[in-house]
Amino acid sequence: PPPVIPRQVVTPPTPRPASPRPADPPPAPTAPGGREPLWSRAQLEVLASGNISEVLGPLFAELDQYDRLVRMPEPPLLLADRVMSIDGEPGTMGTGVIVTETDVDPNAWYLHNGRMSPGVVIESGQADLLLASWLGADFSNRGERVYRLLGCDLTFMGELPRAGDTLHYEIHIDGHAKTGATRLFFFHYDCYIGDRLMISVRNGQAGFFSDAELSQSDGVLWDAADDVPRDGARRDDPPCVTTKRSFDRADVDAFVDGHAFTCFGTGFERAAAHTRTPATPAGRLRLLDEVAEFDPTGGPWGRGYLRATAAVPTDAWFYDGHFKNDPCMPGTLMADAATQALSFAMAAYGFTIERDGWRFEPVPDEMARFVCRGQVTPEADHHLDYEVFVEEIIDGPTPTIYAALLCRSDGFKVFHCRRFGMRLVPDWPMPPGAPGPVRILPGTRDVRGDQGALLACGRGMPSDAFGSLYAPFDGTRRA
Repeated sequence: PPPVIPRQVVTPPTPRPASPRPADPPPAPTAPGGREPLWSRAQLEVLASGNISEVLGPLFAELDQYDRLVRMPEPPLLLADRVMSIDGEPGTMGTGVIVTETDVDPNAWYLHNGRMSPGVVIESGQADLLLASWLGADFSNRGERVYRLLGCDLTFMGELPRAGDTLHYEIHIDGHAKTGATRLFFFHYDCYIGDRLMISVRNGQAGFFSDAELSQSDGVLWDAADDVPRDGARRDDPPCVTTKRSFDRADVDAFVDGHAFTCFGTGFERAAAHTRTPATPAGRLRLLDEVAEFDPTGGPWGRGYLRATAAVPTDAWFYDGHFKNDPCMPGTLMADAATQALSFAMAAYGFTIERDGWRFEPVPDEMARFVCRGQVTPEADHHLDYEVFVEEIIDGPTPTIYAALLCRSDGFKVFHCRRFGMRLVPDWPMPPGAPGPVRILPGTRDVRGDQGALLACGRGMPSDAFGSLYAPFDGTRRA
């Protein structure tokens, strides 16, 4: 469990009268559903990089002089598109609620085969920073203390967001505490897609730290050698374990590009015929360089171990604007890289060979505790290790692996999740909604004969080809 931090009430700054928001703000684009946002994307970009008083009002004008403030990231990691509402008395260091929305643009840089990755979903709930700013954190920080996430308990509730979705975040700051000179706050949030709860975050902890305090962190204290798998943890035999025990950059390139046979070698020949084999993201979200070690029955628990590596140069893309005048690697990207390492291990065990078109997805309704205890900053190049300690392997219609995840920066433990579950779920190489339809059977509304249906018959959802009668085969059953 995370260390117990003594709670005591933070002494707020001298109360200031609430001030009106800027007069006659520019009209914001209408949000989906016809609702008017409180603050637009353009205003969020001002808050991320400009004078915050232009949006938050004259109460905050005295803070514009400071180089470092509590801000949401600048693009490309500014993922919120608008603020729908904010509730809480400004400048009082009380509690509050902020509601934001994120549109999943089909052309967004962070999409992988049309889906968001786990770390990007978590990062999109980033407006706790804006709420902390609104509540007055910088009246005490005064440019000398910066925000860092300490951890949270998060639960994915189902499939990851896809292109065209709108994510609706309801973010609460629940309280404050002080330990020594360090001030902390506690938060939680829920994210919805329509009426569906997609992710729930509880026991969120963040704080405001001086440079000296950040340099003196003890790091993550967990050690796999001092822990044991949970009672009753399954360890089913994997279908086909690769004979390779390390993978160079060319191997990982092949995996990312969808060439599993090239990556894993003998035993994976069937994957050479895949149309869209399960893989991890390319582009900016390609967060792993090599896999230095893979021992399918190794590690301190004897259940499997993988260590992936990544070089982080001083000009890494995520330093640009995360945050203004306070560059650091997002903990959410460390988490995403760790889950990519877990996905790679799942593929190395052979679970993707018979599953063309499937995708990796966090196990739903399972709480994962994230702990962040260090930072990666651009004062020097860094070497990151992502370790996967396999705890459970469950074969079946929906293969699943649970593992402990650990990230080290230059040997220093900076991120940990004691138990994270990844599974493979059916997906389809051809997206739904192909052109058409042409009806070919009387009395039916969904049996089609157009070109899209013929293509779906080959590499899409069976129900797109043959109608609702074949919907049961859209999942793990085979037609």
